[in-house]
Amino acid sequence: MPDSASQAGTHPRWLLPAAAGGMLVAGAGFAWLLISAGLDRADKISSVTAVVLGLLMAVTSGLGWLHRRRADPAATPGAAADNRWGSGDVVTGTGRLDELPGWPASCPGYRYDSEGSASVRIFGGQGPAVVDGFPATMNGCAQQQFFVRWRVLGEEQVRVQVVATPDLIPITEAAEGSAGWIASHGCGQPSWTIAAASQIVDMHVRWQRWVPDT
Repeated sequence: MPDSASQAGTHPRWLLPAAAGGMLVAGAGFAWLLISAGLDRADKISSVTAVVLGLLMAVTSGLGWLHRRRADPAATPGAAADNRWGSGDVVTGTGRLDELPGWPASCPGYRYDSEGSASVRIFGGQGPAVVDGFPATMNGCAQQQFFVRWRVLGEEQVRVQVVATPDLIPITEAAEGSAGWIASHGCGQPSWTIAAASQIVDMHVRWQRWVPDT
């Protein structure tokens, strides 16, 4: 049986007293240095030490802010004011690539969980193309929300719809374009078709998955 010091997320019992002892020794050494240095030198040492400590605290605070920012990919500047994702509705929108909305900053009752991306190839005249392994499920409609951004790797126009999983029955009206965005509940997934039987279109898809905020 492993001891407590080797288990994930735990620390040896001696770590805290050792750290406290080290801080006391360092403090005593610094005090002795100030006393032995004389008044003038002690003032200079104290001033330099205060500046160094201030810079260290500023750097630490900045790194902490960046870490929190990176840990929340949903916090996109300006996204809070964009309501094109709807509010828990199924949405299918198309537009130019530079018109696509940024990722949503919030979704009522849900929180950001994960994201993914994939390449999709659409074959004309062969029915809807979907993302292989897209995490929608017919038993989890209220257990997750999806936000999807997609674009054709070219200028071709394709038809996009949200379809049910796993039978691919359309649950929204189709829209047409070369780029777009989709919001759907947990049992809906995006699909694309092209009418020309001889045409092949490649595209890139990226999505976010949100789960209930409990």
